[in-house]
Amino acid sequence: MTQLISRSLLLLGAAAVPALGHAQEQVAIRAGHLVDVERGEVRRDQVVLVRDGRIVSVQAAGERLPSGVPVIDLGRYTVLPGLIDCHSHLIGDTASADVLQPLQRSEAQEALTGVRNARATLLAGFTTVRDVGTYRGFVDVALRDAITEGTVAGPRMKVAGAYVTLSTGAGELVGAAPT
Repeated sequence: MTQLISRSLLLLGAAAVPALGHAQEQVAIRAGHLVDVERGEVRRDQVVLVRDGRIVSVQAAGERLPSGVPVIDLGRYTVLPGLIDCHSHLIGDTASADVLQPLQRSEAQEALTGVRNARATLLAGFTTVRDVGTYRGFVDVALRDAITEGTVAGPRMKVAGAYVTLSTGAGELVGAAPT
């Protein structure tokens, strides 16, 4: 299984192409194997045509491409649709087990950690995430906006902004929980 994963390229939804700083009007991605989730099959030797970060067509590798379109050759790899993480926390250092650690860091430190985490998440194959909250209000919104503007490489983000919490919930640490 590990070999299969290491041999597969998680391109995940052509959104990764512009988000990694290679924004081009149009690009062709040649795939040795393409996971077609709509048909429920793996297709050999396909080309995915991407325009402005969106897939516009899929065709056999032997078919003619539009003139002048750059080709990313992934003929040795398997290409599949973008993954979606429905419960993520891109802001902050997830390696720390200290629940108070985010309160000991500035918003700028948290934001910069979010930039690192956003890029790593995209490179892991996730093109969309739902970020469910951060101790520093609206840092997730700023990260989302920076990704949308192309300043930062990362997945599309649906964010919580200021989240709702309950007594004894995570918001209690920052005074956001009701009493």
